[in-house]
Amino acid sequence: MAFDDWLADTEDLVRLGSGRLPGLGGPAKTAAWTIWHQSEMPGLGNGDPASGSLLQRDSTDDGGLQSASVASEVNGVAKERRDQEGSMVNGGATAHDPLRNGHPPVEAATTKSTAMDPSGAPFGDEPPPEIEHLTDGYQSMSTLIDRLVQETFNELREVIEHMAEDTAPRQPPTKAHAGVNGSGDDSSANAQKKMRLMKFLQDRRAQFIKTMVLTQWSTQTEEVGRVIDLKIWLDRQRALYDEVWLWLAELKRSLGPAKMPNPDIRTALEALSTGKASSLPDLGYIPPKPLTPQRMLKELRNINVLLSIRLNLHDTVPEPFKNFTIKSGRATFRVPDEYEVDLSIADEDPASQFFFIDIRFAFTPRPADFPTGRLRDALEMKVNNVLQTQSLAGCYRFLHEFVLSHKMNILRRQAVGMCSEKWSQSIRLESVHRTLIVQYWLGTVRRKSWIEVGVTSGRTKDGSTGHTTEATSRIGVRWFPEAKQADATVISLNLAHLSMESILKHVIALHTTRIFSSIHARLSEAKLYADGALHLEQIRSTTEPWDCQLRIQLTSSTTATLLVEPITGRFALLPASALYNGAEMELNGLRDPAADAARRLCNLRCFSVVDETDTRARCIDLEPWKTLNPRQEDLRRIFPRDTSRVSCFRRRGWRSNWVVAMSISMAGEVWWILEVLHAPIGYKIGDFQRIPLTSTTGKVIDPSYDFLSRLSMAAASMVAHYTNVRTLCKMGVHYRLRPSGLNVHTTHNIPTLLIHFYSLMGRLGIRQWKQWARETLKVTCQSVLLASGQVVMVVEARLMEPVPHFDLAVGRVDEEVVFHPKTGAFAFRLVTAVGEPTIEKLIERLQRVGRLICFVEIIRKFRLKCETISLGRIRFQYSHEPSLRTELVFVGGVPMNLLFPPGNPHLRIQDLLISVLQSDGGLERVTVLLGVTLPLLVAFDDAERTHDGDNIFVLPRTAEWYQLRYHRPRSAFDIRMRQRRDDVRWHVRDDTDAADKQRSPSFFEAIAAFMDESGDGWMSLRTGVAATSKGVADVVRSIDQLVRDHAGSSLRVETDAATTTAAGAPDELHPQPQPQPQPVPD
Repeated sequence: MAFDDWLADTEDLVRLGSGRLPGLGGPAKTAAWTIWHQSEMPGLGNGDPASGSLLQRDSTDDGGLQSASVASEVNGVAKERRDQEGSMVNGGATAHDPLRNGHPPVEAATTKSTAMDPSGAPFGDEPPPEIEHLTDGYQSMSTLIDRLVQETFNELREVIEHMAEDTAPRQPPTKAHAGVNGSGDDSSANAQKKMRLMKFLQDRRAQFIKTMVLTQWSTQTEEVGRVIDLKIWLDRQRALYDEVWLWLAELKRSLGPAKMPNPDIRTALEALSTGKASSLPDLGYIPPKPLTPQRMLKELRNINVLLSIRLNLHDTVPEPFKNFTIKSGRATFRVPDEYEVDLSIADEDPASQFFFIDIRFAFTPRPADFPTGRLRDALEMKVNNVLQTQSLAGCYRFLHEFVLSHKMNILRRQAVGMCSEKWSQSIRLESVHRTLIVQYWLGTVRRKSWIEVGVTSGRTKDGSTGHTTEATSRIGVRWFPEAKQADATVISLNLAHLSMESILKHVIALHTTRIFSSIHARLSEAKLYADGALHLEQIRSTTEPWDCQLRIQLTSSTTATLLVEPITGRFALLPASALYNGAEMELNGLRDPAADAARRLCNLRCFSVVDETDTRARCIDLEPWKTLNPRQEDLRRIFPRDTSRVSCFRRRGWRSNWVVAMSISMAGEVWWILEVLHAPIGYKIGDFQRIPLTSTTGKVIDPSYDFLSRLSMAAASMVAHYTNVRTLCKMGVHYRLRPSGLNVHTTHNIPTLLIHFYSLMGRLGIRQWKQWARETLKVTCQSVLLASGQVVMVVEARLMEPVPHFDLAVGRVDEEVVFHPKTGAFAFRLVTAVGEPTIEKLIERLQRVGRLICFVEIIRKFRLKCETISLGRIRFQYSHEPSLRTELVFVGGVPMNLLFPPGNPHLRIQDLLISVLQSDGGLERVTVLLGVTLPLLVAFDDAERTHDGDNIFVLPRTAEWYQLRYHRPRSAFDIRMRQRRDDVRWHVRDDTDAADKQRSPSFFEAIAAFMDESGDGWMSLRTGVAATSKGVADVVRSIDQLVRDHAGSSLRVETDAATTTAAGAPDELHPQPQPQPQPVPD
């Protein structure tokens, strides 16, 4: 039975099983397999042991009927069909034919065919098996309802809690709608709560409706379960039918090789008739006779001659094959950087073809020998076919294309290896025909860059082939840096040594050089690099990207090296630092670094200058002011237009409104002094002045410690002069600025201020003021104090006339003022905060200098001994016996003071002398008074030491008038200095009240007698005594002696007077007896 007929019968059986036999669908595949093998395959009929194994083949997944029973049923149906059609199987007989192979005729068989199961029972007597009932995944209706109720309760509680949290204060209804039905709270919070409640009720209603539908269906649980089971059973049956068709198709395909081919009648006839067959190969069972070496050498020489004659006379050798050699019976053609091929001939006929012998590659990497096997056999056959049809030209073209393809495969394999090594995540490969596309620098934000290495046709854009008559393909490259095609002629491919990594490095080096060249060109336009003040150098390389560098000098001491990492394409700055890390991030974030990187590097230079200057400025107490943010209009008004950054500095000791500013640009750094004023919003800049700096080396100025120190002094000097000039202008004083220089690699032009002396001091309105110095005052800035930041200014002037004998002050004047006695020149220092005007201090200091000169003149006049002289104090000795000293203090802004050491007699009248000192000509008067009053004050001190308690009292009324009082006896003496012409006299008179009853008559008579006498240095004036400055001391001592002599009698007189007073007083309560008078002793 043919397979096609059997397949048709099987299809009928399948249709019959699917339409009429409900239990046949599951094992249909096993039934079909069994029927065919029992009817067609030899050895698998009835009683064959193998048939049993086949009948026990795969059963269905859902536990259906076994294969044996289904096969029996199918066999019965098939047999019934064949009987109806009149066909016979294995000799089956009809009613008219005899028995064949023991089968009875049809009439002998039962009229009704009944399928039997393996046990012998017919299928018709039992019902079909029950369909499997599935219960997995079922849930009870009560559980569903319980969960729904619990979920509803939980959500209702959450809704109520949220509504309680969103409660807003209720607003009273308006009068217009107070009585309207349904009026209430219409706030947005109330509306939201209503919406929340309505949404909850709608959701729950939908859930309960679904539950109601399920409850109604639950009354028909049995019918619904049967429908579900039937649906699952039908799906499984349908899957089994689909599986049968697939299995039958696979079986048909797998039985194809089992068919026996038809016999080759033609070859058989040729072999039987002629004894050989042309199509059969010669197996070489009979080896030929071996060739001797002489014969082999002779044959090879003959072949060499034939090859030479043929290649030189008959064949047309293509241009690439012109380089050939003939040796050992073969012609070796060499194509540079590609291959060497050995060809030979097998016939003397010049028209016969060449044959392929061997091929060797002329590039690396390459195998030592061409691999043998199928590849070599296929190549040899193809080359021989080409040599037969196209001769040498075709052989060259074929081998040329073969070698180019092989080279591209090598490059592709190397590129794939690079993707799994250090170049991973940095390159992307794409292969199109014989073209390899490599995209590099994947991790950057820049536009795509790639190269295309592939086989080109050799034709130009216009279709011409150049100088050759035929276009020759070659390996070429196209380059697209930043998604723009560039000239690929700069890329040189080394086709003799293939290396994809070398090609990629070569391209990356060219790309890096391209970027650096653009940056170098843009930076070279800046003035600093164009003039050579800063160094800029580009190092090029075409093979190694790491050797491509751009060295940029940022400051005088800092040089940065810009690199591009070959693998990642990211920029790197060396040496590494925190400042360079930020610049690297900016550079790596650029879309077009060739156009924008130069600006970022200019910013980096500005930041480098700021960082270097800030670091060094802090070491000399120049503190950067980071928070200063002036208005933009001020910045545009003051600084140049190309300024990139402004950095401001403050120094301790400076006024807060004065700062030093540095404007940074690609033209260099410019230093300024700025006056910063407070504005309603931020700060504004008032006055400003550029600090003139010039470089003597032609290079950029190095912000070294020495430079910053000198710059600080220059700025302090300019600020000091500026504030002084502004004050002089307000005062109307004449002045002039004279420039001066200070050179140490840079020049700071610090001016000198010249002030007109009379214009300055003559406006003070001092009475009887006389100009004592010449017209010009020279004010220069000497230094800046590091500790306080204050500026030290030196004022130089010259006296109108040198003071004679001024050398008495030499060596005793402190460091604040210096005098030159011969020339009359003097100088003094002024220390003030930077930004604070010094004109007032200058005027005060000049006044003190003038006062000092006047005082020295007076001291010299009275021939006093000066011990210390300064602009604020003079200490001199005014008495030798005893040795007495005083100190005159005349600090500016404070009244003059006179100081005496402890124990000095003049401490008694110190305040009086100070008041005299502060008057016109006070020092001269004080000097006279010190000498005139000294004996008197010494006598007062001696008298006070001789009395106990408070018996004596000295009352100084002025420095020239004193009163001497005693208690016992009660007396008073008036001592006053009188001057007549140039003579000074002290007048002493008794100032006691004459009606004083406590004064004894004897003491009165003694004083009167003393006043009538004269002595050494004093004389009587009837009413008193006139004495010299030395004689007055003797007068005081004499009076004191008289007082001490009559002190006892005075005590008795006082006692009697007290008793008399007490007796005369009325006593109303207790009258006392009158005391008896006592005699007074003489």
